[in-house]
Amino acid sequence: MVTAGAVFVVLAVWDLKRRWQPGELVISPLLVALSFVPVLAGTITQGFGWLALLAAMTGRRSPTLPGMVLFLDSQLGRYMPGKVGLPVVRMAGADRVRAPVATVGISVFIEMLSWLAVGCVMGFAFLYATNTHAAGVLALVGRFGLPLLGASVAGLIALLVVDRRHLPAKIRERFAVGDRGPLVPPVLPCYHLVYWGNWALHGYLVTWAVTGLAGPATASPGLFILGSVLGFLAAFAPAGLGIREAVFAAGLAPVIGSAPAVAAAILSRALSITADVVAWALARMARGIQAQAS
Repeated sequence: MVTAGAVFVVLAVWDLKRRWQPGELVISPLLVALSFVPVLAGTITQGFGWLALLAAMTGRRSPTLPGMVLFLDSQLGRYMPGKVGLPVVRMAGADRVRAPVATVGISVFIEMLSWLAVGCVMGFAFLYATNTHAAGVLALVGRFGLPLLGASVAGLIALLVVDRRHLPAKIRERFAVGDRGPLVPPVLPCYHLVYWGNWALHGYLVTWAVTGLAGPATASPGLFILGSVLGFLAAFAPAGLGIREAVFAAGLAPVIGSAPAVAAAILSRALSITADVVAWALARMARGIQAQAS
C-alpha cells in the first residue's frame, strides 16, 4: 500500500502540473463553514470508536472524557514527522484510560487497520460509482475501481472474521488482546463508517464551495477519502501534509479546474487542522469543568 501510494502521488502531481490552468475563484463562506461541521463531527466520532475498541479489548469501559482528551491529544501528535507522536502520546497516557500500556499501543494498530480498511472500501466505492468518466488520475484509478473495491471488502471481512485464537499465544499474552473473537471488533468499523461518511460530506461541501456547482462536487467524496488514506500511508509526511493536498488537487482538477481544485485542497487542510484544535480545546475545557465540579 505504501508503494502504491507513492506511485499514485507521483502521478497525481504530474497530472496536476500538466493540467494547470489559473483562474478566478469565487468561494462561498457559508458552504466552507458548513463543510467544517462534518470534519469536527468525524474527529469526535473517531475518538468514541477508539474508546469502544478499548472497552472490547479490556472488558471494561474507560472513563469517557479523560479518554477523549487523550485521543485528541494524540491526534495533534500526528503532525510530528513519522507519525510517532500519536502512539507515543496514547501509550504515555494509558493510566488515564485505566488500560495497560501495551494494550493501548496495540489498540492504535488495530484502530489503524479498521480505519484503513473501511476508508479503502468507501473511497473506492464512491470513486467507482461517481468518477467513471473523469480524466487523468481519476480515470487511472477508476479502471481498477471494482477490483480494488473487492480487495478492500475482502480485507475488511478478514479483519472482522479471523479469530484471535489463531495468533501466537505469546502475542495474545504480551499485548492483552484476549483469547477469542475477531482482531477488529464489529463496533469499530461502524464508527469508522460514520467517520468516513463525514469526510465524504466534507469533500462534497468544500468542493461545492469553490465551484458554486453541486453537480461537479459529486466527484469529490471518494477522492477525499482515498487522499486521506494515502496521506496517512506516507509516513514521512506529518499528518499526510502535502501528500493529501496533491491527491485532492490533481484528482479534482480534471473535473472542476486546477485553481478551484487547489483551493479545495488547501481549504480542506485548514479546516481539518482547525477541527483537531477546536475538538481538543473543547474536550480540555469540558475536562477542566468536570474536575472542578468533582
